[in-house]
Amino acid sequence: MSSVNKRALSSEDLLQTALNLMERLTTASSASVDAASFARDASISLEQTNEVVELLQGVADERSGSHIALDYQDGAITLSGDAGRLDPVRLTPAESLALRRVLTTCNIGDDVRGRVEAALCAGPEADNETTVDKTMGGDRLLGGFYPVISEAIAIGARLAISYRAGDECSPSARLVDPKFIEVSGDAAYLVAWNVEKDAQRSYRLDRIANAEITDDSVERHDFSPYSAAESLRAHGADATLRFVNSGELASRDWEGIHRDTADEQEDGSALVHISYTSAPWLFSQIAAAAGAIVIEEPESLKNDFRTWAKSLL
Repeated sequence: MSSVNKRALSSEDLLQTALNLMERLTTASSASVDAASFARDASISLEQTNEVVELLQGVADERSGSHIALDYQDGAITLSGDAGRLDPVRLTPAESLALRRVLTTCNIGDDVRGRVEAALCAGPEADNETTVDKTMGGDRLLGGFYPVISEAIAIGARLAISYRAGDECSPSARLVDPKFIEVSGDAAYLVAWNVEKDAQRSYRLDRIANAEITDDSVERHDFSPYSAAESLRAHGADATLRFVNSGELASRDWEGIHRDTADEQEDGSALVHISYTSAPWLFSQIAAAAGAIVIEEPESLKNDFRTWAKSLL
């Protein structure tokens, strides 16, 4: 009679053995396995096999909420129903490339990345893939730290982030309590509570240079239901700009543009009110427009723009 492992199973061993059992049950044509055979293959005792079964019986399926139905009698373990069933996921070539892109641009652990990449069918596109800088941004919409941020939101953990605002040359540290992520226009924002400033803030995901989950839990805060555009209107500075024509105005996707105030002039130009939080960012946009956008008011902003422009010479 073969000997079995009498040492207690660690939490990690118990979880891995449970996953192995579910895989065996899922692939078995009768959804049933012989308990003694499984125990022998897993190098555990029948008593430990019972521990594994009890663990799985207490798990609810994430999609349906149904508990995994395992029957352990007459020396056989049988799975009933679909709860917990480990079905294979078959990706189309396009989905496979999209997943590979996420693995490349987001800061996902090397062990997870390795297992997923091994499961993907390597194609010629993978060999020619360019290296993406994950230090700032990564993916144009979600940045490089979406998995960490979404996990922090899900478990209610405080985040330590490194963030570069529009008027900053390099990222600086922020400690935030994350609330939710919203997509507005062509950008995604983390809506969070800045612990140091004790105020609600929105952070563009592609400007987050680093994000780490701390050991602290988030605190309760009174978040306002502002979108990024509404937040700019509520907390930003105001100005009136003249766009050379309505087409130039339409081509701008700035969140702070009050499009409902747009007033087309006789010469074809358009006056519009805007809200902004970073004067240097606004100045750089105006300068890049090469005369197609002009500050109308306030006068103080015109003077600040002239000073900023001279500093570049």
